[in-house]
Amino acid sequence: MPKAAQQIRIAIESNAGGSGKTTLAIHLAYALGKKGYKVILIDLDQNGSLSLFTGETTTYGREQSLAAIFDAGFDGNYPLVAIWKDYVDNIQFLPGGAPLKEIIRSLHLYERKYEILKDRLEDYPFNANVVILDTPASLEPMGLIALAASTHVLVPLKPEYKDSFGAAGMVNWFYQKIEALRLRPKPEILGFVPSRVNAAKFAAHRNLLGLDSKGKPRTDIELTDTIPSQLKQMGITCFPPVKESGFILSASGTGLPVQIYQPGDSIVKSFDPIVACKLIDI
Repeated sequence: MPKAAQQIRIAIESNAGGSGKTTLAIHLAYALGKKGYKVILIDLDQNGSLSLFTGETTTYGREQSLAAIFDAGFDGNYPLVAIWKDYVDNIQFLPGGAPLKEIIRSLHLYERKYEILKDRLEDYPFNANVVILDTPASLEPMGLIALAASTHVLVPLKPEYKDSFGAAGMVNWFYQKIEALRLRPKPEILGFVPSRVNAAKFAAHRNLLGLDSKGKPRTDIELTDTIPSQLKQMGITCFPPVKESGFILSASGTGLPVQIYQPGDSIVKSFDPIVACKLIDI
């Protein structure tokens, strides 16, 4: 198994709903797991999307979920669940779901409300190379908790005009909150991932990403106004797009990553560039 120079914690964050955060989280986790890394997925969503997407549909109580770490007497006994056990033995899951609703309502009572997860991971470290934090549709408060605990942030992005305008707002939020929370060392933006892309069908996808109908770079337009170019000007990586795929949708419904559900399809390679990113120095 590869050895980690340090534990990497990747918060999957977005300021738009339906951008594919949970889809990205589970497929990145599986891709890293198949490389031999120990991976832990943490669900910070009160709707428990990760439970569905990992096939773990058990109803978890407070002590069997992420909510347990908010207890004053927490002693490092994380309620981790092994997932996809028939295929891998190095990926675990910390459930979120309904118990987080009470936590969110009472968050104002905690002295270090946004740093609780960060503090727990420092006091009681996971035996893992990579921790992936899946966040809900809204950035606050759970997105802030994930940011404080992270070393890197990965942003899925729908290539639609409304969401593309929100990309700059997401970057501004990231830098503002790092300073507001006085995070040291500062998390890094790992990159943006255009998701659910159908360049053959949607002109907006072609225009915003600078792609032709076959998904190849366009030569007939000025690329400076495209999302990848604008991110590059800010020094931020834009990963190759993840195409719209019926296989991904079907796989999620069965609680499996597409790499297991349809291993022979080209869509399974969509997450390889992130795994190979030099910022993931593990």
